[in-house]
Amino acid sequence: MLFSVIIPSFNQHAFIEATLQNLKSLKEQGEAKGLYFQYILVDNKSDNPTRQIISNYSSILDTTLIEPDKGQYDAINKGLRLVKGEYWTWLNTDDLIDLNGFFELATILKTRNDIDYIYGAMDYIDEHGHFLKHFPSYLINYNTLISKNPSVSQPGSFFKTSFTNKMGVLEALRCCFDYEYILRCLKNKATLYQCPFVVAQFRYYNLSKTGSITPIFIKEQLQISKSYGRKWFHFLTGFSYLRLLKHKLFPRR
Repeated sequence: MLFSVIIPSFNQHAFIEATLQNLKSLKEQGEAKGLYFQYILVDNKSDNPTRQIISNYSSILDTTLIEPDKGQYDAINKGLRLVKGEYWTWLNTDDLIDLNGFFELATILKTRNDIDYIYGAMDYIDEHGHFLKHFPSYLINYNTLISKNPSVSQPGSFFKTSFTNKMGVLEALRCCFDYEYILRCLKNKATLYQCPFVVAQFRYYNLSKTGSITPIFIKEQLQISKSYGRKWFHFLTGFSYLRLLKHKLFPRR
């Protein structure tokens, strides 16, 4: 079974080596289990330290594109056009795939060829790789995502390529392209599988996108959920505007 992993990259010399080492270990251990990997790294003209680390791991990368892009979504879209695996995902250069969790996930996919999107739980880690908190997986559905809770578990999850080929590429959004894409999957009747175990380590720190620009996340979630059917009386509407007010009154420093 072949899995494709797209790695969007830009100036992450503090973390990218840990991510590439993680992928190297995944490839080495996976091949012994009959699992194979296509790694596609798309870098937006990073600084020299980042480029040097990428060069050090060139032996595990099937494709390395170093050229300007319009943002993370655009880098992933460039990689998506090169995907050859039966399942694919993207992995940010500060996150990690949980090896044990991935091999459990792959075992499920070997016996269930009807799954279009598979995901699981995550552990949050800090900039030093220390555990912060556990983020359990839950069974998502279309109505809940647009009306109550827009949380999705993209890190470590995988999409079936033959299903997403008819879906098009990621939307031109700064933060929540994964939320929109998963809603699009659900709208197109994707068969989901929720893994109760950890499939990724998600790095959370003050300078990360999630840690530094929360109001942009909230505004994009409101925009996307409205386009998919959210109403003014839904819980997500009021809760999101309260969160925006909180960030306006008490901005993170």
